[in-house]
Amino acid sequence: MNSKSLNFKIMSSIFLLGILILFTSIYCIFMINKTQLYANELAINWLPSIDAFADITTQVGNVSRRHVTILSEYGYNNLKDIDKLKEGLETFKAKLDKNLKEYDTSGLLSVDLGEKPYYDEVMKYYNLFIQSINYEQDLLKQGKKQEAMQDFRENGNVNLFKLLEAESKETQFNKDGAETSSKKGSYLTALTNWTMSIVIISSIVIILVITGIILKLTQKIKTAIEELKQQGDSTMKISQTLKHSSQSLSASVTAQAASVHETTAAINEITSMVNKTSENAEVSAKVAKEASNEADASQETMKKLVSSMETIQESNSQLQNIAQIITQIHTKTSVINDIVSKTELLSLNASIESARAGEYGKGFAVVAEEVGNLAKVSGKSAQEIQELIVKSQEEVNKILNVTKDRVAEGKAVTNEAQKSFLHISEDIINMVSVIEQISAATKEQDVGVRQITLAMSEIDRGTQKNQLAVNETAHSSNELVEQGEKLIKTTSEIELLIMGSTKRAS
Repeated sequence: MNSKSLNFKIMSSIFLLGILILFTSIYCIFMINKTQLYANELAINWLPSIDAFADITTQVGNVSRRHVTILSEYGYNNLKDIDKLKEGLETFKAKLDKNLKEYDTSGLLSVDLGEKPYYDEVMKYYNLFIQSINYEQDLLKQGKKQEAMQDFRENGNVNLFKLLEAESKETQFNKDGAETSSKKGSYLTALTNWTMSIVIISSIVIILVITGIILKLTQKIKTAIEELKQQGDSTMKISQTLKHSSQSLSASVTAQAASVHETTAAINEITSMVNKTSENAEVSAKVAKEASNEADASQETMKKLVSSMETIQESNSQLQNIAQIITQIHTKTSVINDIVSKTELLSLNASIESARAGEYGKGFAVVAEEVGNLAKVSGKSAQEIQELIVKSQEEVNKILNVTKDRVAEGKAVTNEAQKSFLHISEDIINMVSVIEQISAATKEQDVGVRQITLAMSEIDRGTQKNQLAVNETAHSSNELVEQGEKLIKTTSEIELLIMGSTKRAS
């Protein structure tokens, strides 16, 4: 029964109570009609029969007493009022005869209930009784008083008692029928009372059961409504929270999208700077290679210079060629100084670009710093070489102007210059290697920056999708708030319908 619906329980209870009321009504009508039937039988059949035979018995008594009076009057020869007495006797006889015949024709005789034998016995002794009276009256008319008295004692009185006994039997039969009808009516009344008592008790039990079910269901409905109200309030709070969160998330995603756009633009600028740095690194590598080639060529020149210095001792006439060679060395040294200046400039540009690159340009900044240091060292060395060449040129001029002995000293200075130039050539080779490494790192940074650009593009697309999802979530949260408000309104209406109150759940 607990799994059935409220409508089923209430309708079942009402249907059961209705069936009980209908049964009670039909049963009461049936019992009332049945009791009325017995009452009608008692009132229409038995009691009138009893009254009729009481009247017949009275009439028999009147006839008997009048007949005895006439006999007494004849016995005492008091014939003064005899005719009047005979007339009264005939009147009583006629009335008695009429009552007995009317009893048969009036419908009071219950033939189907077995009264006919009693009635026939009454009529038998009635006829004998009337015959005895008529016979005795005839004897009186003939003056035979003694014979009339004798017949009365022997026949008339006997027939009278037998008639009275037959009437008593039929009266008792009617009394028994009346008592039986009364008992049947009383039994039906008692049965109806018991049945109605049982029905009333059953109705009270059913009403109590229905009341208990309604109270129990009302309590359950009240509890369910309270829980539904609490759930509605919780849903409303969650919806409000979700709505605020969606709005905050939407603002955050919008700000994130703007930041992603800005970051993408910054990465594009970094890509441009990295490309430019890569180009500068390639130019620096090219210049460094040219400087290396020039250093190799200068090294060959220095070898020739050493060979020339060796031949100076053989011939002073070649000192002029040495001076020219020194002039060429001076020119080449100027070129090296230019290369060093350019290298320092490139190192400065690389440092600037690496600073712009931020975290990704730290390694490049270190390389650029090392290249700058090498350029400074190379510039210092080139400056020293140039100074040495100038001094050598002065010495050569002195040697040319002074003595041949200084040729040996010039040779020694030339050897030292050759060693210094070898160091410069090695430094330039190292610088070329570093610049090539910088160029390779710059290319790798270019590839990394491009990958970062692609990733940021994916992030941008993802952010746009997130923004769309957030907008949909915000729309759904608004709809959830509306549904929560409708739920609370519906709960209030149900509470008003069931409990007659709209008190909010605490």
